[in-house]
Amino acid sequence: MISPLDVRNQVFKKMFRGYDADEVRIFLDAVADRMEDMIKAKEDLERENAVLKEKNKSFTEIETSLRDTMVTAQRICDESKVAAQREADNIVRQAELEAKSKVANVSGDLDHLARQRQTTRAETMAFIAKLKSLLEGHLSFLGSIEREVREDPAGQPSAEEERAEV
Repeated sequence: MISPLDVRNQVFKKMFRGYDADEVRIFLDAVADRMEDMIKAKEDLERENAVLKEKNKSFTEIETSLRDTMVTAQRICDESKVAAQREADNIVRQAELEAKSKVANVSGDLDHLARQRQTTRAETMAFIAKLKSLLEGHLSFLGSIEREVREDPAGQPSAEEERAEV
């Protein structure tokens, strides 16, 4: 995998009628900067994802604890008077609503993270397409330069090229 440092340290050999070295360096620096930004964004998303996973784990433990509490509450309710039964039912309903609310919040956070991931992926693909187009343009330009170099000053192919064509 190419790192931003690899892009910054890339050295091209100099050729007659080559690219402007300053423009190439500026472009490579811009590509390296964008790569660094994307790597940082990815790392931020991974950290955020880890935090959300930890929260989800915590909520799962709370949900397990609530289920255990509900079983205990049910056993106590069976042994209690009718008034205690009503109070236990209210506690269980309230606990279920809180658990559902917390689970819904975590689900919303995960959906948001997934949308951010999709956006980052789309931006990356657009960047790749732009870079590919730019490189194809440069290759076309190099092809035209190569054709010019192969022709002699009068615009005629050299004797060697004519023999090669025959």
